[in-house]
Parts: sequence; structure tokens; C-alpha cells
Amino acid sequence: MGKYIIKRILLLIPTLLIVCIIVFAMMRMMPGSAVDAILQRLQKNGNASITYEQVEHMIGMDQPAIKQFFGWLGNIFKGDLGDSFFQNDSVAHLIALKIPVSLELGILTLIFTELIAIPLGLLCAARQSSVSDVIIRFFAVIFMSMPVFWIAALAQFYPARWFQFTYPVVYTPFFENPVANMSMFIVPAIIGALTNAGMQLRTVRTVTLDVMRQDYIRTAWAKGVPERIVLFKHAFRNSLIPVITVIGGSVANLIGGSVILENVFNLPGIGSTVNTALNQRDYYLVEGCILVFSLFVMIVNLIVDITYKWIDPRVDME
Repeated sequence: MGKYIIKRILLLIPTLLIVCIIVFAMMRMMPGSAVDAILQRLQKNGNASITYEQVEHMIGMDQPAIKQFFGWLGNIFKGDLGDSFFQNDSVAHLIALKIPVSLELGILTLIFTELIAIPLGLLCAARQSSVSDVIIRFFAVIFMSMPVFWIAALAQFYPARWFQFTYPVVYTPFFENPVANMSMFIVPAIIGALTNAGMQLRTVRTVTLDVMRQDYIRTAWAKGVPERIVLFKHAFRNSLIPVITVIGGSVANLIGGSVILENVFNLPGIGSTVNTALNQRDYYLVEGCILVFSLFVMIVNLIVDITYKWIDPRVDME
């Protein structure tokens, strides 16, 4: 196990290098330029005499792309992600400020997703082809098909129209005021959970049904073991590996959903920061956020693989 973990950690380095190359190239290929955006802002602030070439030299964009890339990459190895063009702060500090918001939204969304998907998936497996099974799967498909931004927009519009209720627009840290903090996160977390729970629910149902057809489950039924114990202790426990795989894979979806939900509900997380930085062509900030996203997904995948071994010692990790 130890050798496997070390090998996977070492593999993060070339993977992150590839991510760096792709992100750097994609940002430079985007229409528009950070130089234009900075020049326009400076001219609006009264610096009408500044030229395009001066701005280009100021941010290092007058150098060849290869030199820019290796300079940026070298700074990353030193722990320096660069400085934001527009927020007068380092990228590392900005990300450190935004991470708690995105983590809170992601963790709450994941908790609500599992609270919906696992019990309802087991219920559908226990009541296969019943009315409750059909209804639950019907709504699971409906929510899977709905774009998260559309549900979020409805959740913003109708409460304001019908009840004159608007969501808080000023972020409050959890330890400063837990009630105010939760009032900002509960609704977007539930919306994210509803759109993500459908696939996991169907996975739980399918793998549990497959396990319940095994001989040892029939033996447990024949011995008169209560249904609750058969479902949770015997069937669900032995179907955890596919479920854990789906849960790990949903982390990427949670990150994508956070970009939308943070913007709609005015949450100052990394998702909303990326959106703003993309519109401003804030290269270093976008690249730093994408690197953090990528590293987070890789670490989650590693944790999922390690969890396989913990759940089933027979899994070969070599």
C-alpha cells in the first residue's frame, strides 16, 4: 500500500505539468488580451498617456510565450503562483481566501447528495418495480436532466416574486455567525445535491440489486435476518466499491456546479473567482485556480483508490 501511495503521489507531478501546459496555452489562445483589459482600465483611471507596449512590458507579455511559460512554471516550484492583474494581491493569497467558501459548499452538497442518494437507492432496491421505486427513479431522471443554472435561477426568482425574499449577498464566515452563514449555503447545496443525486441513486440501486441476487443474501433471508440488516450490513456493504467510484467521480461535477452556483448565489468562492478572472483575462489567477481544482480532483481520486483497499482487502493495489 505504501509503495502504491508513493507512486501515485509521484505521478501527480507529470500530470500537473500537463495541466499547466494546457491551461497556459488555452489562456493565451482566448480571444482578447489581458493587455487590452489593463490598458482600458488604466485609461479610465486617468492614465491616458500609457501605451499598449508599456502595459505589455509591465506584465511580461512582451516576452516569447515559451519564456513566459517556463518563468511561470519556475515560480510555481518556488511556491509563487504570481500576482493578479486586477485585484492587487497574490494569486496564492486570493485562493487561500476563497477555498473555505468553495469547500463548505462542496462538502454540504456532497453530504446532502449522499443523504438523498443512498437511502432512496436502497429503498428502490428493496422495493424493486414497486410504485415507490418507479416514482423515485422518475424524479431522479428529471433532476439529472435539469441544468443546475436553471434550477438556481428559479430558486432566486420565485421566492423574491412570491414572498419578497432575497438571499443574503454579503458573505458571513461560519464561525462568525453560523445561522447567517448557513442561510447562504443551504439552498445552493440542496440544488447541487438534487442534480447530482440521480446518478448515484441509480448506481446504488443497480449494484445493490446485483448483490442481493447472490447466494449469501438468499441464505440471510432464509435465516430470517431482518430486512434492515440484510440491506445495510450484507448487501450495501458489499456494493460499496462501485458507489465509492461514483462518489469520487462526482467531485469534478461538484466543482463545475460550484462555478455556477457561486455566481448565481453571490458566494465568494473559487468558482466565482474563476468566472470573473476569465472575463477580465486575469491569466495568473485563472491558471492558479485551475491548478488547485486539478490537484484537488487528483487527491480525491487517490483517496478513492485507497478506500477500495480499506473496504475490500482483496483489491490489488499494485
